[in-house]
This record gives sequence, structure tokens and C-alpha cells, in this order.
Amino acid sequence: MVKGFVVAGTCSGCGKTTVTLGVLRALKNRKINVQPFKAGPDFIDSGLHRMACGKASINLDMWSMNIDYWFLKYATVADFNVIEGVMGLFDGDFSTFNLSKKLKLPIILVVDTYGMAESIEALIQGYKALTEKDGLSIYIVLNRVSSENHLLRMLRALKGKAEVIGYLMKQDFHIPSRHLGLFTAEENPITDEIFDTLAYEIEKNFDMERILKLRSEYKLEYKQSNPINIFKDCSSIAIAYDKAFCFYYTHIIDSLKEAGCKISFFSPLKDSKIPDHTDLIWIGGGYPELYATELSENQSMKNEIKKWINENKKLYAECGGLIYLCKTLIINTKQYEMIDIFPFEINMNKMCLGYREVLLNENAIIGLKGMRFRGHEFHYSKILNDKWKDRLYTVKDNQARTWQEGYRFRNCLATYVHFISNINS
Repeated sequence: MVKGFVVAGTCSGCGKTTVTLGVLRALKNRKINVQPFKAGPDFIDSGLHRMACGKASINLDMWSMNIDYWFLKYATVADFNVIEGVMGLFDGDFSTFNLSKKLKLPIILVVDTYGMAESIEALIQGYKALTEKDGLSIYIVLNRVSSENHLLRMLRALKGKAEVIGYLMKQDFHIPSRHLGLFTAEENPITDEIFDTLAYEIEKNFDMERILKLRSEYKLEYKQSNPINIFKDCSSIAIAYDKAFCFYYTHIIDSLKEAGCKISFFSPLKDSKIPDHTDLIWIGGGYPELYATELSENQSMKNEIKKWINENKKLYAECGGLIYLCKTLIINTKQYEMIDIFPFEINMNKMCLGYREVLLNENAIIGLKGMRFRGHEFHYSKILNDKWKDRLYTVKDNQARTWQEGYRFRNCLATYVHFISNINS
């Protein structure tokens, strides 16, 4: 059995991330070895978890990952585990509730109480009825409480009907956001002082001793398997990592390290060259559109990467990396010159979001012909003149629509799809 719980919410924006971050920092301050997780393919909350407790968060995506393997791999070596859910508790085919059922973990439900008092009883009774029939325990956190009187009214309404495990008063704790979500950890949107203030409120207003007794009834044992190396025949990988490119999954990087790969990092924003003794460059997703001027003006790095590709060396680019390899990035009619490996104009004006299943039609730097993997797209851009013929992927979405993608030039592979996991891994 493993100790821990799932932080769920009644809806997006109710305070799940606030509660998760506060609990993580409080446990860190108690010197508890806590492992954070994030439901779904989210990059941003996972980075904020790392800021809160000093340990990288692991994504748990029910559609694309073997949850048994990835949860137990990390949970069994931690003292305590905190999993942040996604959207409202029951929302989506791969909901926070379904993840809780899979892991047999108790649920801490965060409720935004602004504008309600006694009505909370009806709301919570509905959540309790739907969760407890599946054998899951549910505990309540009251968020954005307006006053002591407001708190007492809700506690009276819930007395004997639900266990309130904590509350947070209405305050100015706020994480900045933009078109694709919250600001990233790499932009330092939250100071240590704010984290510690939030942890103080958690310690003061939450029943932490009760929380630390929460555990899963999970009885499976973690079985070690061979590390997953998505980049075959590569032993030294240089990863583009800075404010522009910061969307990487911890479980993939950890797997590369376990497979014996040496990992180094460089910044396309600030550096002038690629790390020495590199076999493959990996440029992940992020927010290149926010740093288009700096990326465009760092001509030395652009020249280095272009030379690398033209020398037939290996490079893998996802989403933001694909944008960086295009000819021109257009933002509000203003044009920024990128590396010009692919002759694309990419315009920042179209949201694209969804799960993807990919079939490799030829051998590639991330696998052999016939391999299938799962991932997702999450971007706000569109290729305007997509006439590129050399494509390695057949991509299928959840409506069974298919198209050809996976742009190849020499030993460079670029895609909008973020790789999450091979099928059945």
C-alpha cells in the first residue's frame, strides 16, 4: 500500500493547484519525501509542483500510459504521494475520478465556496453519493472562504454529512496565466515567500495529521522492466531547455537516464553553441512565440543547429521545436525569422488540442517502422503553406480522423505531437 491522495475539484479554476502546491510545500517543510503527480498530459502544473517541493512531478495519463507501472515506479519509493487532478472530478472519459478508482486513492475535493453557504450541503451530497458507491473516501476542502461566519455556516451545513479536512480564506494568491494556461515554472511566477505563506495557511487550517494517514488500498507490487529509450543508438542527448522550450515529461527523461544516456541542457535563447559530445538534439515544446525576438536574433545558435542538421546529425523537435525549425513565425502580422529547415510560415492564430495515436511508416530516430505511440497536441499555431512531402507519421485522433505528419529532413524529425508513451508501456 502507498500513502497519498488525489486533489480533485468541482470544476477548473476552483483551487486544485493552489491546494496541491500548498500541501506539497508543507510536506517538504516537514522533511517528508513527497512525490507529486499530475493527471493527464499537462506540462505546466507539473513544473509548478517541482517548484513547491523540489521534486519533479510525474504525469499519469490514462489514455496513453500504463498507469500501474508508472505510478508504482515512483510512488513506492516516496513517503507520501500527492496527485493533482484535472478539470472537475467527473469530467472527461479519463477523469480524475476514474484515475482515483484505478489507484484506489482517497479524494480531497476542493470547492470554490464563493457565493454559496448552506447550498454546499446539496453539492457535496451529490459528490459523496457518486464516489462512495465505488468505495472511495472523499474529504472536503473549502476554498475562498469569505469570513469566519461564512465558514461556520458551511461547517454547520456539512456537519455529520461530510468530513471537512481543511479550508483556505479568500486571498490574493494568484498564478498568472496566458492563452495556453498558467505561467511556467521556468518563468518563476511564484516566489519562495509565497509558497511558504501558502504552506503556513495549510498547516494552520488543514488537519495535516489526518491527511498524512490517507492511503491507497493498492496491493500490486512494482515490477522493474527495461528502461525505455525512445532515441535508439543515442548515448548523449542535448536538450533545449529555457523559458522558450520547457515542455518535457519527467518519466521520459528519467527513462533515458536509466538506459544509460548522458543528458545535457542548452538554451537556444542564450547559448551560442550545442554541448560537446552530443549524439542527438531534442527541442521540445514551450512558448517560442513569447521569445520570438530573442530566438530570431540569436543567429549563432540558429547557424549551429542548421549546420548540425545539414551534416546529417540527429535532431528531434516537438511542437515549439517545430516552430523554431520553420522559416517564419508570424505573430499579429509581424514576422520573425527562425532557422529555416522547413520552408513553413507558421501563424499564431489557431488553437489545436487533443490526443493523438501515431503509426511510424518508416524507421525513424524515435523507433522502427510499424511502432505505435500515443501523445497529444496542444498549441496555438498553424502551418500556412504545408506542402512538405517527406512525412513519417500516420496520425489518428479520437474521432478516428487520420492525416500524414512527422516532417523529416535528413536526420531531423519534427512534429506537433508530444510523445508520451509507446503503446502498452
